[in-house]
Order: sequence, then C-alpha cells, then structure tokens
Amino acid sequence: MDMSQYRGLFISESREHLRAIGELIVVLESEAVDRETIDSLFRSAHSLKGMASSMGYGRIATLAHKMEDFMDRFRRGGEVFTAGAADLLLEGADLIEAMIQDVEQGLSGEREIDGLLERLAGYSAASPSEPVVLADDGGRLGTIELTHPMNTVTESGVKVEGPKGGGESQQTVRVKTEVLDHLINLTGELITTKHRLLTIGKDVGLASFGDAITELSRLLRELHNEVVLVRMLPFSAVSDRFPRMVRDLARKGGKDAVFEIVGKEIELDRGILEELADPLIHILRNAVDHGLESEKERLASGKPLQGKITLSVSREKDLVVVTVEDDGRGMDPARLIATAVAKGVIGPEEGRLMSPREAFLLTCIPGFSTAGEVTDVSGRGVGMDAVRSTVQTLGGSMAIESEKGCGSRIILKLPLTIAIINVLLVTAGPLTVAVPVSAVMRTLEIRRDMIEVCDNQTLFYLDEEPLPLLSLEETFGFRSTSRSANTIPLFVSEVKGRKVGVTVDRFLGQQEVFVKPLGSPLDKLKGLTGGAVLGDGQIVFILDIANLF
Repeated sequence: MDMSQYRGLFISESREHLRAIGELIVVLESEAVDRETIDSLFRSAHSLKGMASSMGYGRIATLAHKMEDFMDRFRRGGEVFTAGAADLLLEGADLIEAMIQDVEQGLSGEREIDGLLERLAGYSAASPSEPVVLADDGGRLGTIELTHPMNTVTESGVKVEGPKGGGESQQTVRVKTEVLDHLINLTGELITTKHRLLTIGKDVGLASFGDAITELSRLLRELHNEVVLVRMLPFSAVSDRFPRMVRDLARKGGKDAVFEIVGKEIELDRGILEELADPLIHILRNAVDHGLESEKERLASGKPLQGKITLSVSREKDLVVVTVEDDGRGMDPARLIATAVAKGVIGPEEGRLMSPREAFLLTCIPGFSTAGEVTDVSGRGVGMDAVRSTVQTLGGSMAIESEKGCGSRIILKLPLTIAIINVLLVTAGPLTVAVPVSAVMRTLEIRRDMIEVCDNQTLFYLDEEPLPLLSLEETFGFRSTSRSANTIPLFVSEVKGRKVGVTVDRFLGQQEVFVKPLGSPLDKLKGLTGGAVLGDGQIVFILDIANLF
C-alpha cells in the first residue's frame, strides 16, 4: 500500500507529539512527579511509535519504543526522574526530529541510533534510594484534555477544531496557512472597496444607497471578525518550545532556573506570532545569561539558589501584553549611562539628564553591551535592538523596568492583528500619510506661545511634563507651515521610550485600512511599515513612528 499520501500528516502529527514530549520532560524535571504527567509523556511516545511503525519508518519506531520503555521505568514508580534521565529523553526527541526532517526532505530517515539505545538501556539513577512516589489515581490513565480547541498551529497549516453535535465531540479540519492568508487579503480588499463605495455614495446622495453601504459595512465587520478569529492562534503555538530552551541554556551556564508561562491560551494573529518568536528567544536568552546570577552569587545575596523566569501574556483592551520577568541581578541605570558615554553613544550632558527608564532602553542600541565577556549565548550587543525593531514594526511598543539586585521586566504591547488596522490620517505638506492608532497616545492643538526652545531642543509642556516637539513636515523634507499658525495640531507618541509631540498640518480623521507590504525599493525606507489604498483611490504610506525619527 502506498503510504506517501499520508506523509505530510505523519510529519505534522509527529512534531506535535515531539513538542508535547519536550514540554512534559521539562515539567517532570522541575516539578514533583505525578502520574498524569508521566502518563501523558508515555502516551505521546506510544503514539509516535505507532505512527512511525504504520508508515514503515522502522528506526523512528524503534527509538520511540525504547524511549517508551525508558519512561515506563518511572511510570512504575521504581526510579527517580533525574536531570540525566531528562537529558537522554530530550536527546532522543531531538534525534527523532532530525529523522522526521530527513523524511520531509525525501531522505531515508535512517540515522545512527544504536549508541543512544545502549545508553537508554544502561541508564541508572544517581540516587536510586529514593523512589518516585506517584499520585494514586486508582490505576486510571490520565485523560487528554483539549483546552480552547479553536485552532492550533501545525507544520502543514492550521488545524481548526470546533464543536460538533452540541459540543460533545470535536471536529477537526486542516487548512493550509496560504488559504487563510488569501482569505484575509480578500477581506482587506473588500474593506478598501467599501470605502470606495462610501466615497461614491457621497456624490450620488441616494438614501437607499447609503443604507446599503451601512449594511455592507456591518457584514464586512462581521466577516473581518470571523476571518481574524480563524487566523488567531494561542500563544502556546510559539511558547511550547521555550521551557526546553531555557532549561538547556541554564544547564549550559551552570545555573538552576525554573521557568513559568502564564496565559499561554491568549490568542494572537498568526502573523504576529511568527514575528514574535525570535524577539522572545533573544529576551529569554538574555534573562538566563545576563539576568540570572550564578548559584554562588545568589547564595551570597540571600536569594534562593533556583532563579525564576516568568513569561506572561494578558489582554489589555485591543492589545496583547507580553511580559518577561526574572528575579536576577537587575540593571544599574548609572552603569548603563556611563557605558554609553564611554562608547560615545550619548554625550555626557545627555547622560546626566537621562531618566532610568531611558537608560534601560540604551540596551536596545546596536552594538551596546555591558557584558564582561562574549559567549555563544549573548554579549555581542545585538539581540535587543532586533527585539525593539521587530516590535515597533508590528505596531507595538516595548518598555524595560529593572531594579538593581531584584531583577528585570521587559514589557511588549502588541496589537491583536496587523493585516487590517485603524489609522489616523494626517497631512504633512503635500502628503497624506497614515499613523496606526495604536501609536497615538493623544491628539491636541497647542498655541504658538506654548512652544519653548531649551538647549537647541523645541519642546512644550503637557500636564507639566516637557515633551520634545518633532515636525512631520520637516522630517519629510518640507518647510513647516504649522509653526507660523496661531494653533498647531499634533499627536503624542512614543519614541525610544520617551513621549514626544509630532506636529502635522491637519487631521483628516480615523479609518480602517488594509495594510499592504511595500515592495523594493520602498521596503528599504526607514519609518514606513506598509501602504494602503483609500476610498478615493489615493495611496498612503503607513508610518512606523518609532523608527521614523
């Protein structure tokens, strides 16, 4: 029987089981062993073995079978689950992943596994005198619970699961991600066409035409919400790999760390999740390498030997807030400023006036690093610059909080979706441009006499806080006309962790737009995040305020 037609399904399902195996191993190593966790781990290995065997991948099935036997030793409660046992199982999972990758590329998938099989068979716990005590569940195997089964990411696409038969069972449909991308593009084009019809409707002036457009707007809003809902994936789609990564980095650095994820069920747009994975890896690597102290340092400072890193996700209105927090050494703003001055990144006077919040964001400057040595984990002054750039490109913001000796907290605020967004349309000279509403903290008009010049910096006071004043017209190379007017329209945004006022010629109002990526060479221009077509056919650029100035 030709099984090649099932190869794609085997690859995606196997990787789901491997992700579960990696996550459960880290849980077993860091928490008290319980029967349900052991059973879940055992079932994943058993399922992997069965699928590989049915597909004729003998070496994968053999290794999965030996891993299953190895887990059974702890399942029976006769041995201690140690870090050494975790290392062997994780090595086995990595080897199976490599063989699955070979299968995906059309290779045989027959790698050398005999050495690992011998180590699995010959393993003995370092401290066998204290057997693992599993919770008594009456001999019942743990059940698999599907939590919020709306959609989960797979290698071949998105697996959409929904209620069937009154919610008593589940129905699964696999949809290629390309189809979902095309669907959101069509929805965006429909929204653009709606605005075009609205423009035509103003010229026609028919009440019935206006009523039809109103109904069309309502239906498009519902369609957009449903399409976005399908594209939404739980944060666990990217976070499931992190416990294993943190565990390996901590062991490599000779540190003991516990890693906790809170809110992994919170959903984000697939496009944002894909872009967010690498920034979070940078942040977590820095938290392990720079944030957490060695056991000797923690003991000297009176801290628990085991460091703690927490990755939490929450909803805040129409934003998702992602926070990475550690209880490590924290950062010293005075040292950051001194390093920046010594490297010529900032001037002495600028350093003297810098707030702690601004000092922490110095770590996001390319090439800036206070690491005593460069390791293969971090210390080259890259990473955090890429983090901030990616977050700002997504229309989000980043803040850093830290206290010396107590740890650091990095906060990312991101929109729920990036394909269809609300923008504020403004004019700057002859140009009409769009500013994402998520980047606008406030709009207002100020009198000419409210502007002051201090140390060659134009500023104004907002609620007794001095804010630098930047001109959008001058940034684009136009002569500012608003400065000669009695009142000046501006919006308040955030640039490099500091509030600023950005002057414009006029506000044209808010509008929902479909964001289109820029092609070459426009994609090389700094400060532009995409383009959009308005109802009258006018093309506008969408600004990336944080990178524009």
